[in-house]
Amino acid sequence: MRWAVVEPVAFMATPEPSSKRSSTRQTMEFEPPSELAKFLPYVAAVAVFGVLVFTITKSPRFGVHAATVLLAIAGFGLAYVAWDHTTTLPEGDRLRPMLRAVTVAVLLATAGPAAITLHPPAPQSVVQLARPGDRAEVTVRGAAATVVLEAEGAFKPDVGTDARAQYELTAIRGGTEEDVRGVFQRSSEEGDRETRRVSSVVATRHVLGAIRGAGPLTLILDRLPESVQPPLRVVVRAEPFSQTMLATLFALLAVAVLWVDVKVSRRKIESAFAAAMGVVLASTFYLHGHYTRVSLPSDLLAATLVGVLVGGVGGEILARIARAVVPGDL
Repeated sequence: MRWAVVEPVAFMATPEPSSKRSSTRQTMEFEPPSELAKFLPYVAAVAVFGVLVFTITKSPRFGVHAATVLLAIAGFGLAYVAWDHTTTLPEGDRLRPMLRAVTVAVLLATAGPAAITLHPPAPQSVVQLARPGDRAEVTVRGAAATVVLEAEGAFKPDVGTDARAQYELTAIRGGTEEDVRGVFQRSSEEGDRETRRVSSVVATRHVLGAIRGAGPLTLILDRLPESVQPPLRVVVRAEPFSQTMLATLFALLAVAVLWVDVKVSRRKIESAFAAAMGVVLASTFYLHGHYTRVSLPSDLLAATLVGVLVGGVGGEILARIARAVVPGDL
């Protein structure tokens, strides 16, 4: 009797899915953004900046609004740079609330002058002077630390595109006289050919230096060029603060900024607080004293240069001097 030898039959088990393969598949499904996508925020920022600058330079109607948006973005951006210093300070450090308070104080102190410069309050009086020798009596009321005159006029239709005309006014209060000189230059207006004016209305802003505060004011037209079509329209405005008041306030804020910068650097932290806040203070102060609607692009450029050079570079230099001079226990 023979015994049959039965060989064992190997059953192939279904292989389990590899964990490495599944993880690789998941990685392929959730790929990181491409290198181009990383630059999209920067491209968008440059595009927004370009649109705002183009609007400021090419659109008299919307240029002031674009300038307001641009200044707001720049102000909040620099404020964020200053505020970000709190992330490097340890929890419970008493300097954190002080740094935040100074940052907010600078932002609030500059927002008011910038807004009232670009968007002035309603005029207190509007007079029209037709020929040299004409005079008008006006009264400035309320909080009028600064008296501002805006002269408006229109070129005659036959004047060329590159027209420039200088006019002269005299402002008198009591025994104080102040000469006001300005230049009209043509600026084109938007619109269809049927609605576009042949001669555009322009305005120049003058901050009176010798005459301040509320009270009577006499305006006399001394010179009106032949290229300007009469009458000359003079708008009288009043602001609650002057350049001297702003200079005092901004100087006190600059001292506070330097003090915070020194305290931050004493904690072995590389500080850009003074430079960031200096740009905001210097550019706003310059813009308030020199802004005119007709020269908005050049005024903004000048304010930017003053802010960067005087406020940024100058603030950093003053901060380094203060770090070396101020005692360590202050």
